[in-house]
Amino acid sequence: MLQQQAIEFRSSFTRTRTALNLMVGQEYVAGSGDNNEIILQGQDVLGQHAKLTLSPEGLFVMPIKQSPISVNGHAISESTLLDDGDWLSLGSCLFQINFPDHPHTFAQSASPPSRLQPQSGILIIGRLSECDLEIASPLVSREHAKLYCGPVGVEIEDLHSTNGTFVNGRRLSGRVHLRQGDRVAIASFAFTFTGEALEPIDTSGRVCVEVRGLYKEVIDRSTKQTRRLLDDISLVIEPGEFVVIFGTSGSGKSTLLDALNGRRPGTGGKVLYNGTDLYASFDAFRATIGYVPQQDIVHRKITIQHALEYTAHLRLPPDTSDEEINDYIGKVLDKVGLAEKSTQAIDTPAPLSGGQLKRVSLAVELVSNPNILFLDEVTSGLDAGTDKRMMRLFADLAADQKTVICVTHTLENIDVCHQVILLHKGKLVYFGPPKEAAGHFGVQRLSDVYELLESSLGNIWEENFRQSAYYRTYVLDRLSSHDPNNSTTHNLTELNTVKNHIRWMDWRQTSTLMRRYLDLIVSDQKNLLILLLQAPLIAVVIGLVFDTNGLPAQRAAAESQIFFILVLSSIWFGTLNSARELVKELPVYLRERSVNLGIMPYLISKLLPLAVLCLIQCILLMGIVSLLVALPGSYILRVAALFAVGMAATCMGLAVSAFVDSNDKAVAIAPILLIPQVVLSNAVVRLGDVGLWVAKSSMVSFWALDAMKTTLSSESRSVRDMTGQLIVSVSDTYGADLAMVAVLGCVFLVIAVLGLKLKDQRK
Repeated sequence: MLQQQAIEFRSSFTRTRTALNLMVGQEYVAGSGDNNEIILQGQDVLGQHAKLTLSPEGLFVMPIKQSPISVNGHAISESTLLDDGDWLSLGSCLFQINFPDHPHTFAQSASPPSRLQPQSGILIIGRLSECDLEIASPLVSREHAKLYCGPVGVEIEDLHSTNGTFVNGRRLSGRVHLRQGDRVAIASFAFTFTGEALEPIDTSGRVCVEVRGLYKEVIDRSTKQTRRLLDDISLVIEPGEFVVIFGTSGSGKSTLLDALNGRRPGTGGKVLYNGTDLYASFDAFRATIGYVPQQDIVHRKITIQHALEYTAHLRLPPDTSDEEINDYIGKVLDKVGLAEKSTQAIDTPAPLSGGQLKRVSLAVELVSNPNILFLDEVTSGLDAGTDKRMMRLFADLAADQKTVICVTHTLENIDVCHQVILLHKGKLVYFGPPKEAAGHFGVQRLSDVYELLESSLGNIWEENFRQSAYYRTYVLDRLSSHDPNNSTTHNLTELNTVKNHIRWMDWRQTSTLMRRYLDLIVSDQKNLLILLLQAPLIAVVIGLVFDTNGLPAQRAAAESQIFFILVLSSIWFGTLNSARELVKELPVYLRERSVNLGIMPYLISKLLPLAVLCLIQCILLMGIVSLLVALPGSYILRVAALFAVGMAATCMGLAVSAFVDSNDKAVAIAPILLIPQVVLSNAVVRLGDVGLWVAKSSMVSFWALDAMKTTLSSESRSVRDMTGQLIVSVSDTYGADLAMVAVLGCVFLVIAVLGLKLKDQRK
């Protein structure tokens, strides 16, 4: 009778083996805790995750306290029999079960969770436990992809997932036939198709970064010569490593960071994520990359909780429930130590400290659970104590099996990282443990290395490093034998793929962005009050100054002057409302744009709330003026004309905001745009042929004023001055005038789109 059984747990990602002997009748606790009988490390593996029991009938596994466990892709909630070759998933970490001492017990068809049988027909891959292959990750949609198994072979179809299904690095649209050797990625979770099954390469989503011969060249603006910012860099960053990049001024630290994350690709060489070319397959890894720039990527007027909720709605699949989102946010806030401040606005009533503000930016990135995190000088300007706490936080994130890469200038706390990258003049002069870096350069303190490098040529230290044991141990020995140029590409041309997953229009994004924008507007009550008070104040001034009583000629002139001021006021409202709205949140926009933000959802989310604000301003302006000054005619038509020109001016302000890079420039340009609207409105001076052509082709003030004049009485429009010319001259009909205002507004909107497209180069 069987008394004991040898068992092996083989990690699908690291390929490491955990072996031990189990006794019949005893219970064994498996998890990441050090006191467990079976210690299994990996992302999402709990301290006490599962209970295993060996009986004469076989080996059984059971979850501890509803821990997420699946066997061969099926979630379990009670004791389940394990057979040789079965795939056991603890959270998102996959282990294959093997009984090495009893080959006769091997199953005839040991299979990973997604093995396809001809009779299975259709298999669903997704986040739901009911799916045939469950991948419990916020990056995966509830029903993410579908596999069809039939006489012609196996086909895969993406089910309109948010983060995509990829074959050999190309995102799918429609159903595609799979061939043996194809690499299939569900969001960032990788599989290889063997011809009859999807063999898991990695179901943890962890990222190994391999750099081979990377270089970056630019054209020097002053000399017009080619200049190398990075020169022949090779290294490997393992999953779960915390790596710090530092170096002399201008050494290429941020350039290397952006080359590694794909924001600014290298000119040549390779950057491989899990053996796949990042640049050729960037869309496959877009959702798994987190990036925190120097500038804050959060809006300061809303609460931390709301900021994370909006980010979650923008980045996570649409089928993610509010309960799931709140659960993700709660875990993230606990991780960054901000749970107690979740309901507090970021800068009111008591502003957060610099370190807390950086943690909010970090939390924004962690909501979507990226598996590789890039940090660009996020500790700059922080005091020593805060810097130490932030570096420890980054180390804790790496302990959760995230790959963390950070650029820093301060060296006091880099001892918490696993490896450091030291650059000098674009060359790699050291890669290895931080504690051994000073010894490699023969200095007492690592900070002394700056002076040493500045006083010598970069290629000397690069050559010294290439001849050192550190280069052999931490670079050469880590580089894989896999040739990235021989990757499977035989059916790429046959794939029906989507090159860019960012949709031109997304109403869910529009709704989320609009709610966030309204939250920002309402939270800044002082600014909102100032905007709303403008119209009544201007209206009161008009009522005090103008009088429409008197002779017909005097009345007609006064009415024309009032309409001129009303039109200019509406243009002022629209321009002032919008001129800073895009540029003031440029870092937030660039980060969200690099993930999945569409330009039209972003602009529409601004336009609609601004339209409501503009309408309120026009109603107040025209209403109060009508009460104070006798202006016979249609109030509704005049409000419509003012609203139309106000919205055209709003689009003009957005165009300005899309092209500038600071609030000061936006504010400075806005008045300059108003001067031509005054001069070419046909109210200050009578325009000649050239001036009239320019006004009609580009000035919203010309057409809006003309529309307002058409609402006057026939008596006022027929009055002539002493020279015999009409005091109130009208060029076209009311409808034609507003149509031209709308056309010019659309032109400004197109210019705003072009400005935002140009900013894509900065993301």
